[in-house]
Amino acid sequence: MTTITLSIRETRLVVERLLQADGLAPGAVPAVRDFVILAQAAGLPALEVLESGLSERDRELHGALRTVRDPAAKGTVLVAYCAGQSSYVVAPGLLDLALATPAPVTVRARDVEAPELLAAMEPQAGAHGVRLTVTCGGGSATITTERGSAPRPDDERLRRLLPVTGSAPMARAVIEGMTVPSELWWRLFRSSARALSEESVTSLKHAGATPVSDTGDIEPDLTDDIDFAEPGRT
Repeated sequence: MTTITLSIRETRLVVERLLQADGLAPGAVPAVRDFVILAQAAGLPALEVLESGLSERDRELHGALRTVRDPAAKGTVLVAYCAGQSSYVVAPGLLDLALATPAPVTVRARDVEAPELLAAMEPQAGAHGVRLTVTCGGGSATITTERGSAPRPDDERLRRLLPVTGSAPMARAVIEGMTVPSELWWRLFRSSARALSEESVTSLKHAGATPVSDTGDIEPDLTDDIDFAEPGRT
């Protein structure tokens, strides 16, 4: 199997296009995109799961959750019904839910697809001064928080980047990139092109200062024949 090493920038571009082309609500795209990249940087198969595409429930609910408090449980226990949505789509909402209540708190996510990706919430919560753990199984996940910051990485390079990246996996991805199977990446890359509009006269005219005729022909650059006067002179 051949592999390719990706930068965060190019991965962000392709993931965002895929989510847009697949019908995720525009307002949900940035947070979901960033979670997918974090999960991949953390060594989870986020891009592989993403290739399967959004489900009808994802397109219908866009990460919305139905949440109730378990009155019979000791402490603060919230139950979040995900209605069969993909884990990477509901992850931003689950993280907000876990952090909105002072620790310690338990969030039980029910009926979620590919719950193993929710483990990426653990390093994500560290930026908020909260320790978070995720246990998964059987289409559900249990998320628990406690007061205290996550352990800092031993690598000084990663520690320097933490204020910018927010997590050790993302800091490592900045330095080393993310290695994925080449075939997987190029399939995603080609699929992401569906989010791009077709080339037209209008799109060509928005591509910069290149003069384009009404028929779409690129006209000769005439600026070489123009002498621009210095400021204050005519």
